[in-house]
Amino acid sequence: MREENNFNKNLKALSGFEYNNLRKKLEDLKELREFTFTQGKDNLDINIIKKRNLKKMYQDPIKELEKNLEYFKDFARYPVLFFYGFGNGILYKILLQNQALKRIIIFEKELELIFLALNFIDFSKDLSLGRLIILHHDDINLPKMDKVFRLIGDLFYRSYNLHIANDFYEHYKEDILKLNKLNMQIIKNHNLMHGNDPKDALQGIEQFVYNLPQMITHPSYKELLSKRKNLSDTAIIVSTGPSLTKQLPLL
Repeated sequence: MREENNFNKNLKALSGFEYNNLRKKLEDLKELREFTFTQGKDNLDINIIKKRNLKKMYQDPIKELEKNLEYFKDFARYPVLFFYGFGNGILYKILLQNQALKRIIIFEKELELIFLALNFIDFSKDLSLGRLIILHHDDINLPKMDKVFRLIGDLFYRSYNLHIANDFYEHYKEDILKLNKLNMQIIKNHNLMHGNDPKDALQGIEQFVYNLPQMITHPSYKELLSKRKNLSDTAIIVSTGPSLTKQLPLL
């Protein structure tokens, strides 16, 4: 391994009760049976190989890293990012340098891949602060995920998107779909529990009262339909939302 001390630091940072199972499994892992890795001259050039079929995780680790970093520039203001797959971990280490990013949640099925990433890179500070949360497949269930989403709070409601680490994880498609379904159900449950924002409700009442005189003095939909029916072959429907201003020149 590149840095024996990285693993010990990371293991120590996994001190919370929720990490008991994962920490014990990592401590007991003495031999890599499913995966191995290669290290190029560049510190960023770390590839992971599945022993059974010699399939590489990355075709070109550095180029794929650069491509991902460019892609995630559009997510620079997102408070939380969700990923399926730990990969070699380098992408997450770099993304965590962005202080606007409060948490990264990583779901990983393969224990050996978690083990490798924690040997490659020192995540101890971000693990201790809760900015990096690792969820092993065997520990994922509804109560635990509910607790994770409660910890994140309102940060995730509008920014949830489960990103796939890379093409290597296409083989885990069924697990990804099940996980995403579970997460969406929890988000839905949280939204139902919280209900609507009181400000939204008050705004709705205000708009209703404001439009009430027009609603009373102007024809209803049924009246309008009966009066205008068969008078013209064409009807124009105009949006009353923010796009109205875009449609005015056309009208």
